[in-house]
Amino acid sequence: MTISEDTLFLIYELIDVIISGLTNGSVYALMAVGLTLVYGVTKAFNFAYGSFFNLGGYFAWILINLVGLVGGYFSIFLAVIPLMFVVGYGLEKTMVAPLRKRDEWEMKVMMLTLGLALFMDNLYAVVFGGRVKSLPPFLEGTLEAGSLVFSYQDIMIFFLSISGILLFGWTMNNTRTGMAVQAVAQNPQGAKIVGIPKNRIFAATFAISTAMVGFGGILLSQKYFISPMSGGAIMIKSWVITAFGGMGSIRGGLYAAFIIGMLEAFVGWMFGMSYGMIALFVLLLTTLVFRPQGLMGKG
Repeated sequence: MTISEDTLFLIYELIDVIISGLTNGSVYALMAVGLTLVYGVTKAFNFAYGSFFNLGGYFAWILINLVGLVGGYFSIFLAVIPLMFVVGYGLEKTMVAPLRKRDEWEMKVMMLTLGLALFMDNLYAVVFGGRVKSLPPFLEGTLEAGSLVFSYQDIMIFFLSISGILLFGWTMNNTRTGMAVQAVAQNPQGAKIVGIPKNRIFAATFAISTAMVGFGGILLSQKYFISPMSGGAIMIKSWVITAFGGMGSIRGGLYAAFIIGMLEAFVGWMFGMSYGMIALFVLLLTTLVFRPQGLMGKG
């Protein structure tokens, strides 16, 4: 039995779509873990998450194009990820921490981060201009497996995203800070009784999530462009992933990220990329109607 050329072409297209969905989904998962971590520990949503995504991309662009940092992306990661961690920690200590002394501080933090997002996005427009910027790929070329062609760039993005997620999981389960974070998320009052510094843990989770989304910003900015307002789409996707997976559920966020990555890829392939965001909102509204706690949330 022979397969027609049209059928082979369709199969290859489907494989390309699946690869695109897995690649984007892996980065979404990396970023969703950070956002879910903050919500799980503090019960406050960080609306500046998309702006921090852009910040990671812009930091990398500065180091490559203005500073001329040598050593390739290895040096970029060594410079940008700790810098993003420091930015997140500093912002939490100076802007978020004072609000925790007030009533209904979670709502005030969400309003603060929303204002911070607007400020950062407009600052990007002033500093970098409205024109889009791009980062060079990790590796040029493709890997050929018979008639299938895989981009080295996509392979590296997927590998690094999964590595980041695994490193996060190891940190949460094998370090004192990680176990303290889990204790605060599960029982804040009990964690305080046994002497875990809750304020320091809040700052650490904010810093870790900022570093993770900055890492994601570097990865995806190679496939797509960086623009002052592109963080808004990332913020929406991160929020949909967090709600769809279950607010505060890291495992649910991981599942949701890959589901949404595949949904986005297939909808874009069948109907056009402009319909991808519509599909996300349809999925979110359907979830809120039939399972408001999300995939892995507690009902």
